[in-house]
Amino acid sequence: MLPAYQLHYQSSAALRHPDDCRFVGIVPPPIATSGGFELYVEEIYSEDSWVAQHIVTPDGVLHQSIDEDFGTNRDVRPLDLPVGAVRPMTGWNGKPLDFLGPRHRGLRDLERVADVVRPLEVATRFTIARQLNLEISPALLLGLAESYVIAEAELIRPTDYLVCRRLRLAYALPEMQHDASGSPYDYDTLVVYVAHPYRREMGHEAPVETVFAGLPGVQLNRPMDVVLVDQHLFIADGGAGDIPARIHTWRVEYTADAHQTPVQP
Repeated sequence: MLPAYQLHYQSSAALRHPDDCRFVGIVPPPIATSGGFELYVEEIYSEDSWVAQHIVTPDGVLHQSIDEDFGTNRDVRPLDLPVGAVRPMTGWNGKPLDFLGPRHRGLRDLERVADVVRPLEVATRFTIARQLNLEISPALLLGLAESYVIAEAELIRPTDYLVCRRLRLAYALPEMQHDASGSPYDYDTLVVYVAHPYRREMGHEAPVETVFAGLPGVQLNRPMDVVLVDQHLFIADGGAGDIPARIHTWRVEYTADAHQTPVQP
């Protein structure tokens, strides 16, 4: 069954740091003083978890910013979110997707990894390796070891959602290795972030082609938060390495098949 909506990619805006990011809230027009959407975004960066907050438009115009600047700026106060702003939703409706499997690293037989992970079909392993550009051989992928929905947006009440998930893939090692303490391990895990449509009637999982396919118009790096406001979908996409965190925007077009009522926050 095809979704009763389409996502049309509109824009992306880079933030300042290549780390985690989330929405504090989104101010829609006409509440926003600029006349358009104002995105209140928070970045948490470096190993010391310094904080920056910004008011930015979907196309990257910066209205206001505060930044602890790696601890050098001690006179920092959080930005005040106006009345009427739309805040993110937690992953309540996506809870059926959550599960916790084996340890992040260990011995396959001792941890009974084959019995604990959610197994992957051979074709699925190749699909995941291709779509995520993994350096790991598909034959070494053991299964899904962990899943957590970190944010969701309700597209059509009460059936259709867009979820941001943190996944952990377990994979076998070609030969035994030892960690810093000397403990042996023959499997490890890899964390990946995905954003994908989810229908509640799917049960505990969505099709793998949907989960790892990404969203139209832009390559996501680490989707960490999502908000729907006035038929516009916003995703906070964490950075890594030399890739800064970014904010992406899509317009949601509901089709004639949308028998449910589109959400209007």
